[in-house]
Amino acid sequence: MDLLIPKKLKKGDTIGILSVSGVIEDKEKLEKAKIELEEKGYKVKISQTSYTQKDYLCAEDSKRAEELNNFFKDKSINAILATRGGYGAIRILDLIDYEAIKENPKIFAGYSDITALSIMLYRKAGLVTYNAPMAYSDFASDISEFTKNSFFNTLENGISEISIENNPKTYYSGIASGILWGGNLSTLQSLCGLDFIPDEKFILLIEDINEPVYKIDKMLTQLLNIPKFKNKLGAIVFGDFSNIDNENYFENLISEFANRLKIPTIKGLKFGHEKDKLTFPIGINTTLDTNLNKIILNKYEKACD
Repeated sequence: MDLLIPKKLKKGDTIGILSVSGVIEDKEKLEKAKIELEEKGYKVKISQTSYTQKDYLCAEDSKRAEELNNFFKDKSINAILATRGGYGAIRILDLIDYEAIKENPKIFAGYSDITALSIMLYRKAGLVTYNAPMAYSDFASDISEFTKNSFFNTLENGISEISIENNPKTYYSGIASGILWGGNLSTLQSLCGLDFIPDEKFILLIEDINEPVYKIDKMLTQLLNIPKFKNKLGAIVFGDFSNIDNENYFENLISEFANRLKIPTIKGLKFGHEKDKLTFPIGINTTLDTNLNKIILNKYEKACD
């Protein structure tokens, strides 16, 4: 499978704001995200599913998948930015036109529930996607300068490394290479039963919110019980686990997994559901060095020119 690396974003490009998960409760608030992006020099197109509702979802499965497929096929759209997460992405995975995506590679960005789409777009189409802030959840909600700067710097200029700088702590030191892969832990777990694990060695990035430590244990254990997952896992990088119930239990859990697996394991990457979050590519070949607290993205900047 050929790796598809989207072209960098440039002023004047059109960003498609796409709703494929939870309902947008404050429709007018989305206008703030549109203005934020337009003030940076971009055109904006908002999906119809941003204005509809089907119970706790923004639209019927078929409509949400249709909008995603159409946004990829639309030549006037240069990048796709999800509005929000919540739930719903796993319901449309079998309705996605992966061949159309191969023919129309472009930036696709989001986090949380959007992890399901990022993982499967890489697996089925070879598309490098982006763990990034979202239109409704971030740009429409007093986005921090840190988050905004990381977003535009990564998508406009490319990056050569990612610093693990949020009170970094190493649980098992070392250097590991593999593709940068992962996202929201509970969403990754929801993919069990599907063909979602990469064939390449991978550096696992994980984050979550409002999950007790025993559930984090259960989710990681379920993933590690899959032989291919365990065999391809080269290292673990923990992001933000917001609103955790017991920090001591969490520390003990990470230490236990690190020493059992004997692979580089580090905590402190700024990604997840906190206000400050990094934007970075998923699917790019990288090297993690816990001694430097850095993830080096091999040749990524030139590859997306």
